[in-house]
Amino acid sequence: MRSIEEEMKGKVAIVTGGNTGIGYGCAKVFLEAGMNVVIAARREEKGQQAAAELNKLGGGECTFFKCDVSDHEQVKALVDFTVEKYGRLDTMVNNAGYNPLHFDACDMSIESYQQVLATNLMGEFYGCKYAIPHLRKTKGSIINMSSILSKVGQEQTAGYSSTKGGINSMTQTIAIEEARHGVRVNAICPGHIMTEIVYKEMERNADPQAYLDRCNHYSWLGRGGQPEEVGTAALFLASSWASYITGVTLNVSGGMEFGTIPKYYAFDESNEKMKEMGEAGAAEGICQQ
Repeated sequence: MRSIEEEMKGKVAIVTGGNTGIGYGCAKVFLEAGMNVVIAARREEKGQQAAAELNKLGGGECTFFKCDVSDHEQVKALVDFTVEKYGRLDTMVNNAGYNPLHFDACDMSIESYQQVLATNLMGEFYGCKYAIPHLRKTKGSIINMSSILSKVGQEQTAGYSSTKGGINSMTQTIAIEEARHGVRVNAICPGHIMTEIVYKEMERNADPQAYLDRCNHYSWLGRGGQPEEVGTAALFLASSWASYITGVTLNVSGGMEFGTIPKYYAFDESNEKMKEMGEAGAAEGICQQ
């Protein structure tokens, strides 16, 4: 079997929201594997800067295209630009997203909910719609960026979580539709990932380390993931190494979905209690399974 790098070299990907965070991590991993990548985002200066940084890595070529994914005409223009420039499209990563200020559902404005719907759910639909005709030609794949919050509840995320749940369902439906055309469609559900958003929240917090510790306890691995770790999962799904995988929602979350309490504190305390119970139970002839 060829390595992923040998297989993916020269292939072409679009990564929306590729100027920062998880999108940047995906673009970085793709480029290091030798792919040519078009990153898209709304902020021109930030996008051009990101492309320049990524081009220093070697491997494939990175190009920036300004695009607001909530506008379907701009998404179509993004896809058309990519195919015109590189002659093909192999992977569409619908990553651009919006997470509004956190409010209970009853306090969230209608405008805020509509904006998150337009960016997250509609934006990823547009990406699928316009990429599919080109992906059918290359037997390529779509990777929709969802969230672990599509599978577990978290307060004050009614808009964000509902769009991510919709992305999961859309992913499965389009996977069924496109299977006959050889196009695989999957989603990734990241958990706590160390992006600029986390660092900005730390800066705003009175006790940055306490905030980070609390976030890290969301993961059973006890840390935040790196954007490149999501990128590696995306590269796998885009490659033939995942040739029999379609319609999945892959958790890249450190196990966050198994409960989001301060786990290590609770586990350490309960473990000590279990030891005490075990010693007492052994004296009384109780068998622990």
